Amino acid sequence: MSLRPIEPYHCVHGDEARIDCVLCGKCLTVCPLFNATKREELSPKAKFHLMRVLSEEGTALREKPAVKLAGLCLSCGKCEKACPRGLCVPDLLGQVRAKHPGWQAFVWKHWVERAGLLWPMAASLSRIAPAPLFPGVLGKMMGSMAALDKKNVLKPWLKVVSVEKRGAGEKVAIFPGCVAAHAHKGWLGMAKKLLAGMGFDPLVPDFACCGCTLGHAGLKDAQTWMRLDNVAAWRAAGRPKLVTFCATCRCGLKSYASADLGWQDGERDAWAMAQTALSGLMEGARFEVMANAPGSVIYHKPCHGSGDGGDLRLLRAAAGERVVSKEGQSLCCGFGGMLQLGAPDLSHRVAESALAFYDPKPGGQIVTGCSGCTVQFKANVPNGVAAGHWLEIVSFETKL
Repeated sequence: MSLRPIEPYHCVHGDEARIDCVLCGKCLTVCPLFNATKREELSPKAKFHLMRVLSEEGTALREKPAVKLAGLCLSCGKCEKACPRGLCVPDLLGQVRAKHPGWQAFVWKHWVERAGLLWPMAASLSRIAPAPLFPGVLGKMMGSMAALDKKNVLKPWLKVVSVEKRGAGEKVAIFPGCVAAHAHKGWLGMAKKLLAGMGFDPLVPDFACCGCTLGHAGLKDAQTWMRLDNVAAWRAAGRPKLVTFCATCRCGLKSYASADLGWQDGERDAWAMAQTALSGLMEGARFEVMANAPGSVIYHKPCHGSGDGGDLRLLRAAAGERVVSKEGQSLCCGFGGMLQLGAPDLSHRVAESALAFYDPKPGGQIVTGCSGCTVQFKANVPNGVAAGHWLEIVSFETKL
């Protein structure tokens, strides 16, 4: 049996996910999965070639193993930027998964939709049965659960001395994302403090998941419903600025503007203009480096970007040369969303590759501005090294 022909699908940036790959191989230089494994069948080029063959009538390839192979993707999106034709593997594979859902999609859907119940339970279970007690894949999964533990956080070492009063009472909505909403709620609390200190009136509407990870998992209906819920919550709040501190959430929310969500006149542009990175609003803040600051801090830039570079600028302005940013062509934390279920060993292998590149020293830290990256590094850093979101290292005292 062959797959039905792949239909055009709009990527995050509005391009169509076609399968007319010219096999130039430029994606190989940026694909984290290929660079960590050197297995060309896992590369974006191979996936496009495979999908093209499967879409042809009379193919001799067996569909089930081919679809399984096609699903081994980190959904980082680096290939789209490197491709001269702008081809997007994550969205292409999202189509394939939508047509051929498996148990991983079923589990992932419930994992995301019931995060408020399941994630705290998973974190508690990791305390009772820590990762070292389990071998192989199960141990890696327990490590990821431990990363969701609200107690697994960095101690603050950057004291905010002052922030610019730029809000003037303006209402802003915070989009916390799944991790801050259901696991590391301290990030949300700090974001509210910082925004209030800047003179804003921070709101936290009843937002759902941004839907990004569900779309890549092929769960298009669930993604659409979450998008509609989030737009409705934004409307009910008065269509304010939408403040984020997670790179993946920000990328996912930006993609709403290219989707058919029943937008009212002018609303699509208003939504796009509302997207605001927390670090960008903090420009001009003054900091004091506390005595417990680590000697070395590595900043990890998420694959989806982070605040248009504002996170790194903020940390550099706050802590100077203490913060190091190492750039690598294929650098990725390896989280991969549903890949955590389908092939956690590959996810872990990419994480190991990134950590080998960073080469953090005992006593050092890795900080980032993405929820998924934070969880992945918390679960995989070597002994003596700590990891967390940049909101964890900030201390700020103000009256709300």
